[in-house]
Amino acid sequence: ATDCARVDAFWREHAVNYEDAWRYAQHSVDFLSRFTGLPYPWPHMSVVEGGGIIGGGMEFPMMTIIGDYNQRGADALYYVTAHEIAHMWLPMALSTNERRYAWLDEGTTTFAENNARLEFFGDGEPFRGEQASYLGMARAGLEGPMMRWSDFHRPGPAYSTASYSKPAAVLHALRGVLGEETFMEAYREFHRRWAFKLPYPWDLFRTFEAVSGRDLEWFWRAWYYESTLDGDWYLDQAVAEVQRLESGETRITIRDLGWIPMPVHLQATRDDGTTLRRTVPVDRWLTGADRTAIPLPAGPPVTAVELDPDGYFPDMDRSNNRWAGQ
Repeated sequence: ATDCARVDAFWREHAVNYEDAWRYAQHSVDFLSRFTGLPYPWPHMSVVEGGGIIGGGMEFPMMTIIGDYNQRGADALYYVTAHEIAHMWLPMALSTNERRYAWLDEGTTTFAENNARLEFFGDGEPFRGEQASYLGMARAGLEGPMMRWSDFHRPGPAYSTASYSKPAAVLHALRGVLGEETFMEAYREFHRRWAFKLPYPWDLFRTFEAVSGRDLEWFWRAWYYESTLDGDWYLDQAVAEVQRLESGETRITIRDLGWIPMPVHLQATRDDGTTLRRTVPVDRWLTGADRTAIPLPAGPPVTAVELDPDGYFPDMDRSNNRWAGQ
């Protein structure tokens, strides 16, 4: 039999962006079923317009109520629809404790929403938006540790940053660390393993470590348990120096300016247009080093160097991620 669910949208005439609300919901249910590896487990989903009752959106089992979005536009209506429907997985299917660990619910949902947006619009910017939101709060010293009990956060930016933007950005960063295939295998295994159970943060951590076969304690500690309220707990990798040696080889020096350790993903471009990619494992920083040198073989001069060229990592200062030769 075909695995399917009925999708409905209900709205009043004044909600001018709702004509495609059913299509937004249909795509969200379909995409999230594929993305999580856990097919939508219920027979029905309703999107209900609630202008004058609610401004954003709120999830309920098999239903979401969303504001009219007349001012924010049709694209924003898709965003909130995908977000609220993603809650059918967390916390509806994987029952998390939102008041204690809101990031496990809202952050994972925001990450899923961003990926749904990417497929629906073909736009790669949702991830940069979450990074920018988190980094803005980190620079202002307004973030708290993600693992702090959610209702102990200061009201306002600290709660929303730790619950929504930072965990979404951090999951995208973990995808950059593990690679797409391994990350998605672990992400889907988490949904499979904990469907209709009560997962805690360490269940997510252990699942990713079990699937990847890697000790990721350094990642969980730095991103989930620390924040800029307690020191320089941010990521800031920088291209410090690019030297062409007499042998024709090139030596690139990288500095690690923040306290969050992450692998170095580097792309160098030569003046003939060819590119080379290199990776420095995170272990280099775990020794306490704050700089490392990457050698490149002899060849045409290097004209440009970029760190994290794929934009996975929420780096505090991306201006020092690039070097352009004279």
